[in-house]
Amino acid sequence: MKKELLLATALATTVGAAGVAEAASASYSGHTRVGVAATNPDSSNSDSYGGSQMSSLSFSVSETTDAGVKIATGFALADEGTDEVDSSGLTLTFTDGSSLQLIEAGSASGAHAVTVPGGGGEVGITNTSANNAAGGLDTGTGADAVGFDYATAADAFGIEGFSANVSASFNSDVAATSGAAGTVSIESSYAVGVTYVTTAGDSTVTVGTGYNQADHNSETATKDNAVFHVGGTVVTGDLTVGAGYMDGDWLADNEQMSGSYVAAGAKYVSGDITFNVGMTSGDAADESIGVSGTSVEDSVDVLGASVDYVIASGVTGTVGYRTQDVKEEGTDSQTHSGSSWYVGATVSF
Repeated sequence: MKKELLLATALATTVGAAGVAEAASASYSGHTRVGVAATNPDSSNSDSYGGSQMSSLSFSVSETTDAGVKIATGFALADEGTDEVDSSGLTLTFTDGSSLQLIEAGSASGAHAVTVPGGGGEVGITNTSANNAAGGLDTGTGADAVGFDYATAADAFGIEGFSANVSASFNSDVAATSGAAGTVSIESSYAVGVTYVTTAGDSTVTVGTGYNQADHNSETATKDNAVFHVGGTVVTGDLTVGAGYMDGDWLADNEQMSGSYVAAGAKYVSGDITFNVGMTSGDAADESIGVSGTSVEDSVDVLGASVDYVIASGVTGTVGYRTQDVKEEGTDSQTHSGSSWYVGATVSF
């Protein structure tokens, strides 16, 4: 459910006369997830139980010019494990359906990472920050600064079902650094992504792929900063199946990683009930920048299943269970491996 507001703005002229601009449209949406989670680690640590609450709120403002170009901006607030504020910059949507995002650039690669079905509830056993295993199809690093993201309209270049994005972002000059103590900063990043949607019999098939490359300020890093991903989904009636794969090298803080990520899953919708099952497997060989030697892999393997039930409009209940197997530097981590379950509800507006 979205509620629309009207924002009135006052516009003062350069000669001091005041006028009132036409109202712009604004909307907000969000959700709150509340539940109970339990974890059962493989180590001798006792099982733990506790409440969980995570929320997000998005707010946007838009107006359409006389020429038909829609101008929009907004921001999102999230409290989902970490507190985040994400600004959307300025987005221009043209009459042909293409768009240009300015200032706060999006990720052209991430925009075409397919959503692979999965399950297991909202909460699992927390890994340590030292575990650098890949955590998603769009793993990688981009410059968090001024940039652009251009998205074509649907059926781009006269190809039915084809769409594409290209993006770039740039930081201000960053001083060079070297050695294991040097913290890496991203100077610029570039990304492309494409999606193709078609039909095969009674099924809708979606394939998405993307590539992200970034330049950094380290003089001693031996790894590039480039990540590639590809994935697809097939929807046949109420059944959706999907899979995705990522591979690449990326840098963060004073670590350089080389790894991959695999996801596969399915969901089936029966009236108000949705059944979900999925698996993910991520790994990364990490080593300190400027330190020679053979690195050993971190890895996280997860298998989960969940059931969602629509209780009322905007309210969904969830029961989920997941297991995970974690290795840190090639050694089993019993503290962070084990099983967990979750029972809760999501209220959306």
